[in-house]
Amino acid sequence: MIDNKTQVAKRIKEAREWKGITQVKMAKLLNVARQTYLDIENGKTEPRVRMLSNIAELTERPLVWFVYGDEDVEMHDVQYKQDVNRLLEHFSRLPHEARTAILNQSVNMASFLVNYSKAAQRA
Repeated sequence: MIDNKTQVAKRIKEAREWKGITQVKMAKLLNVARQTYLDIENGKTEPRVRMLSNIAELTERPLVWFVYGDEDVEMHDVQYKQDVNRLLEHFSRLPHEARTAILNQSVNMASFLVNYSKAAQRA
């Protein structure tokens, strides 16, 4: 039986190769020693959440994919689509002025959260 740590390591390697990044380059991008990265990718060491988050960002893979694989990502995609459809249903019932105001506020809030998230990851 394959344990979760082995699956995470396998997905880290798969994501790195999919993105076309060498192990040496990945270690440099993550600001860790090459051997440290190799230990993570080979399943000898389990990555911390911040490290896994950085790997997800560098490889442009969803963080949840590293832990749960494609099945859970698909489930989250379905939930995301349902949430968006529910929001659009309510949004479409509003007057134009209200939609414009909510849209502007939502874009500003989303932009703030993205920037805040990036700043928190760098810290």
